Amino acid sequence: MNQPIPWLDQIKHTLAEVGLPHVDLLLDQTGWEHSALAALRQLAPAVPWHSLFTGTPEEHLLHQAPILMRLDLGHWRHEAWLEELIDACALQSRLLLLVSPLSFDALSLRLQALLQVHWGGQPGLLRFYDPRIFPELLAGIFNPEQCKPFQQAASYWSWLDRDGHPRWLAGDFATDPEHQSTPDDLVLTDAQYDRIGSLSDAHALLEGTRFDGLGKSREQRFAALYRLSCNASDANYFGTLSDYVIQQLDAEKG
Repeated sequence: MNQPIPWLDQIKHTLAEVGLPHVDLLLDQTGWEHSALAALRQLAPAVPWHSLFTGTPEEHLLHQAPILMRLDLGHWRHEAWLEELIDACALQSRLLLLVSPLSFDALSLRLQALLQVHWGGQPGLLRFYDPRIFPELLAGIFNPEQCKPFQQAASYWSWLDRDGHPRWLAGDFATDPEHQSTPDDLVLTDAQYDRIGSLSDAHALLEGTRFDGLGKSREQRFAALYRLSCNASDANYFGTLSDYVIQQLDAEKG
């Protein structure tokens, strides 16, 4: 793993640019063999942290919950902890970073609210904190109004892509109190729900080696698989996605 230092350098440069000492980190603990909570409780100075599952039926799943933490990089222990987290789990797509002037309590409430979605009249939780999902949500699945609460929560968002390269997305942080109120639950259309499903299907195929010929990098291969997954859904294809991909690739070869 050779990415912690370059990403850390970028993070510290960005914090200096916006005049903040702290960075906020979302850690996805789903299916992780470790738990960050014991280490968090031992860090000094104390690290503010919050489970986004608080107040939901999943609240008791603390060791599987997305954890928001605020690290002050002016303290060497906080910086060392961030580097350790990057090294331990970034390439497992578990880290989503924010540079936000919001107070920690206000940011916790906002992100917790953004977890809540409705589709077909039923409530659910959206794993926007997964860095494999987050960029696609804001790049094309959500409409502009749905993107605003995410953009207004931070000056910058950042993550490591599927190839371990740092990515940055500028936010649109606003101090207007109207923009900093807790957002309403997101309501997903059938088409949006379907696209999120296509994301999951493309990820599943990416994990094997069967379609390595679709690109030199994991990002290139994912883009190709996601496009084909969306095409299969739009065509109401009822077979497996892998069969559809093979059919399309054979057709392209002519």
